[in-house]
Amino acid sequence: MHMKLYLSSYRIPETKSLQDLLEKPLDETTVALIPNAKDYYSELAWKYKVQSYVDYFQNFCMTVNVVDLREYDNSEPLSNELRKSDLIWAAGGNTFCLRYEMKRSGFEGCIRELLTEGKVYGGDSAGALVAGVSLRGIEKADIPEFASKVLPDGLGLVPYMVLPHLGNPEFTQAMEHAKLLNKQSPIIELTDTQAVIFMDNEHRVVEGEIEVQLE
Repeated sequence: MHMKLYLSSYRIPETKSLQDLLEKPLDETTVALIPNAKDYYSELAWKYKVQSYVDYFQNFCMTVNVVDLREYDNSEPLSNELRKSDLIWAAGGNTFCLRYEMKRSGFEGCIRELLTEGKVYGGDSAGALVAGVSLRGIEKADIPEFASKVLPDGLGLVPYMVLPHLGNPEFTQAMEHAKLLNKQSPIIELTDTQAVIFMDNEHRVVEGEIEVQLE
């Protein structure tokens, strides 16, 4: 399957690889921001958290469209909306909230088609995790009960379990638990300044120099 993905622990640690995937500069890029990993927050806190992502992308002079999956019930109108953007970015937060809405809204049914059309999927933390094959063990880091239904499998866009926050003491126990439960799956681990780039059947890890301030 033709696919281009940029998966990180935190935001965009290294910009050149993302621009290479997009085949255009960031300041000419439109991004569809999927904010639903933040759905466990109150409405005011949700807006604040989402705005911090919007501001972040706008600092690169990117055009940002917030696409709240809760506003969609099937894949056709959702895919039409996502098709307006070059980059589809799933923000970090609660992995189970994000995964639930990706299923309920029809996102999981249309993302592969969008990838074959040349769209780029990006995500950090929870947004990176859901792209992989499994979410088992992540309940040690994210509260599953915040989601209306707990789904243990990822989208399977890549044939790996993608584990962010390697070396971050806050997540060490959870990630070790996840590795224990997913011994059958190949695992890619990322520090808070790394991203993994997928281009068709090849992938590589890139290192950035961003200052990490996890929310």
